Amino acid sequence: MNATRPTLRAGRVRRALLLALAAGACGSPSAADAAAQRAAALDAQAAAHAAAARQEAIQAEAALAAATRAAIAAPEGVTLVDAATAQFDPGASGGPLLREQAAFDVRHYRIEVAIDPASRHLQGHVELTAEMLAPSPLVALHLDQRLLVSAVSVQGRPVEFVHERGLVLATPAAPLQAGEMLHVAVDYAGTPREAPHAPWDGGFTWASSADGSPWFTTTCQGEGADLWWPCKDHPSDKPDTLDLFVTVPEPLFCASNGTLQSVTSRGDGTHTFHWHVAEPISNYNVALNVGPYVQLEATYLSVTGESVPVFFWVLPERRAEGVAFLPQVLDHLRFFEETLGPYPFRAEKYGVVQTPHLGMEHQTIIAYGNEFRAADPPLDDPPYDWLHHHELSHEWWGNLVTCRDWKDMWIHEGFGSYMQALYLERTYGSQAYQDAMQGYLHGLGHRRPVAPRASRDSQQIYFTDTGAPDNDIYSKGAWVLHTLRYVLGDEEFFSFLRRMAYPDERWERRTDGSQVRFVDTEDVRALAEQVAGEDLEWFFEVYLRQPELPRLEVRREADELHLAWQVPEGLRFPMPLPLELDGRLTRVLMPGGRAVVPVGAARVRIDPQARVLMRVDGSPDTAPR
Repeated sequence: MNATRPTLRAGRVRRALLLALAAGACGSPSAADAAAQRAAALDAQAAAHAAAARQEAIQAEAALAAATRAAIAAPEGVTLVDAATAQFDPGASGGPLLREQAAFDVRHYRIEVAIDPASRHLQGHVELTAEMLAPSPLVALHLDQRLLVSAVSVQGRPVEFVHERGLVLATPAAPLQAGEMLHVAVDYAGTPREAPHAPWDGGFTWASSADGSPWFTTTCQGEGADLWWPCKDHPSDKPDTLDLFVTVPEPLFCASNGTLQSVTSRGDGTHTFHWHVAEPISNYNVALNVGPYVQLEATYLSVTGESVPVFFWVLPERRAEGVAFLPQVLDHLRFFEETLGPYPFRAEKYGVVQTPHLGMEHQTIIAYGNEFRAADPPLDDPPYDWLHHHELSHEWWGNLVTCRDWKDMWIHEGFGSYMQALYLERTYGSQAYQDAMQGYLHGLGHRRPVAPRASRDSQQIYFTDTGAPDNDIYSKGAWVLHTLRYVLGDEEFFSFLRRMAYPDERWERRTDGSQVRFVDTEDVRALAEQVAGEDLEWFFEVYLRQPELPRLEVRREADELHLAWQVPEGLRFPMPLPLELDGRLTRVLMPGGRAVVPVGAARVRIDPQARVLMRVDGSPDTAPR
């Protein structure tokens, strides 16, 4: 609109001059006055038209913005916010999804980074390819403020941008339209965040091997991948594929996700590793592991009959321990495949890499820093490497099956923790399983719901208000599954577990990325109900949607045992109760939350095998926990 104003003004001047000249030519003062009046009227009319045009443009822009907002749909269970007004923690990942980011679906990232471990400096170039799902006048990507952006291009053209509050906001030359393919490139550099306490407080971890060689890794689940590369930092969107180019000093090796395509010497004392990820991957799972690694190899025969390459990258001084550790890696893989179905990423590899931090579930390249516990059995009773087992569990619970919002993180951690108890049961027997489940009871907080309904970012779901980790998403989540196993029975429960990993047998044969999917707590409930053939809303409401445990009131009067569930907020809770009478185990149905059981003089034990997650207030004949 500003470009039209000089033209309108010049036109009015020309008309006034012509009218005045015409009046002068006639030699009539009154005609000149009339001409001036007509010119003024024309000025007023032109000004009114310009004002109306400005108002129409404002209204059109507002209508476009409203239509854009209406066209952008949130993924199921995810909350939308506007980038300009959103209140979010730049040090967290996920939470409410930016409306400007909901407008596109990421298809591919190309990440190029050159890292100098001596100066700890990173030089980066990232290209994003996405499909526009709705129109948008802006592109929004996350990137930590420690890194400085030098250039942004959208659709191949340099554009204006701002980088503040951990967001890069770029304005394309023309508004982006639904169905259009989006191409964004960002050049940036700087010194990335050093991890204060990896993996819980993430960033780069800088260390050295025994001979003084540089050894460094990345962890960023809690903070987001934007700690070191610009991205759409939300768990609800995974790229279909990804290419990572990492340039580091020779002779260091970079172990990363997917399959190694090439290693190219640059002739300046550095070389570039190209890793390609052919299946959807969460941003935080993209990992750098750089050091003077030696490569150990094995071949694993999958339950599908396919051969899966297995790699273990260790420091030279730990090679012997790595060789001794490999058989346990293969045993863990066998357990998971037999329990849940095929290893999801067998078309690429299964990789483990020694790290200077405890561990992380980076897809196809598990970070391992547990000091080879299996080589020293007295440290674990019974002897097994819990860290590797837990991180491997995330290849199914986290990487194959992914929560689209961190509010459902218990699906990653609770399922993963429960798999450890199942492994102990298979390997060492039922007592080892019971001991593991009893161990999970210690330290439960019950301060907040395990699976809240409202969106949460990674920090909000993982840490309590005091800053301490909330173990309930691990241990209480495992106990919820333990109790669900009791409710369903073993046959139905193990069918439920396998169908949670793969909805049907056809999915088990997939290796093209289509086996990967998003889930939430309602999906878990729906499958459990399908397997059980009954409504289980009461179970999930009590155990996951509110924090307090159900309390069983037990009162013995004469030859009767009176049982009653006390549940917060008056929730329905028809949990059947395991009851032992003189050594005979029975199952007491409590459809209305109450029961009266004739017991005579029998010795009574409540839930002797600890199958139900609860508190017990009872008589001397009960066994409260």
